Amino acid sequence: RMKAQKVDGPFRRADYPIFPTLVQVYDLQENPCNELITNYINSAKVTPWPVDIGNGLSNSTNEMNVLDKFAVKDDIQSCLDEYCDTVGLGPVEIGKSWLNVQEETGHIASHRHELSIISGAYYPFAEPNSSPLVFTSPILAPKMAEVHNKATEFTSNNMEFDIRTGILVLFPSWLYHYTVTNQSTKRITLSFNTHHKTLDK
Repeated sequence: RMKAQKVDGPFRRADYPIFPTLVQVYDLQENPCNELITNYINSAKVTPWPVDIGNGLSNSTNEMNVLDKFAVKDDIQSCLDEYCDTVGLGPVEIGKSWLNVQEETGHIASHRHELSIISGAYYPFAEPNSSPLVFTSPILAPKMAEVHNKATEFTSNNMEFDIRTGILVLFPSWLYHYTVTNQSTKRITLSFNTHHKTLDK
């Protein structure tokens, strides 16, 4: 357990944002694999998502280790190492990975990633006006009696992250997320899960 930092001397106020949830964003826009991944999914066999998942296409029924084909996997692994160090987690490594495509009016329903530690969404190609990635607060239930006067990091029920080509978003796998209706003609996501290097093998 941790102790709250003691304030020495007189003070009027001390803020402690305890139990935060970390979402980390990296810019890999210049990575040469972006074009390679885009060309790969444009020629790959994809199937529509089930209706309860959303409106989009995926190669997940045919392939679940797509990151193994691209050198960007090493860059993403380095970002995962930074994430683990920041939050104090044991090291993780990438497990399953797959590609999703949203076209105009595409969307994905709220979900989390089971049997994973940290999950990620990497965008090798995203046209302007592509739908943001939206996370839902994990503490809605115990806050059922609050009346909010303004949106802050303490009161917001959802947090949107705008995406563009080359953006990598890392988040705890238990954090529910979804997208609103996509307004662009193409939005490609390379999604992946992780497991602890020493515990889950």
